Amino acid sequence: MPEQSANPTIKKFPLERRKILKKTIAGTFFWGIVFLIVIVIALVIPELQLVSLLVVAACIVLFFVIFIVLYWYQTLYFEKYYYDIKPDFLVIRKGVFAPRETILPYEKLQDVYIDQDIFDRVFTLWDLHVSTATFLSGWEAHIDGVNIENGEAMKKMILEKIKGSKK
Repeated sequence: MPEQSANPTIKKFPLERRKILKKTIAGTFFWGIVFLIVIVIALVIPELQLVSLLVVAACIVLFFVIFIVLYWYQTLYFEKYYYDIKPDFLVIRKGVFAPRETILPYEKLQDVYIDQDIFDRVFTLWDLHVSTATFLSGWEAHIDGVNIENGEAMKKMILEKIKGSKK
């Protein structure tokens, strides 16, 4: 059997590319609401009719600029995302400008589960979470954007590693 570092888990169980669009839309959702509120306020104030058109145009342009920048960022984030289920520990590395690497020894893992948020449901994506006794594990120790089959398979592999480390 080839060594796992030569065949990382990310190649066997890849992220779904639709994660890029999900993260982009989720990121622009907030800004869409903000710009919608600004547009409504600008259109309601009758004294600002000329300014209202400028505000509406600026909000629309800004919304699309934010969407494009977020899509570019999420594409880079997706390309740099790395995880591997190694013999003694799980490695998760993510980030574009300041990458973070989390190394989790199996004997420290307490829980493994998969879940979805509302945007995951829309895009049929799942997040695989592993946790330790530390607070940061809940924030850093997850692999987001997998399909259900890959999520379940990785969960099973990690649970087997945890069971093996407890012997």
